[in-house]
Amino acid sequence: MSGIDSEILLASVPLQERSLRAVWHPCTQMKQHEIVPLIPIARGEGAWLYDFDG
Repeated sequence: MSGIDSEILLASVPLQERSLRAVWHPCTQMKQHEIVPLIPIARGEGAWLYDFDG
């Protein structure tokens, strides 16, 4: 991961915390909702989503 990607990933931490507090994730087992880490998405192309590792 490049330095820029690391900065973006760190900047997404507040968004992840907000997401856990405010957004219902319908594909997540509710028992694991707060212990399974969210996958921050770097970009999307059509139907494909890419995380920061590609």
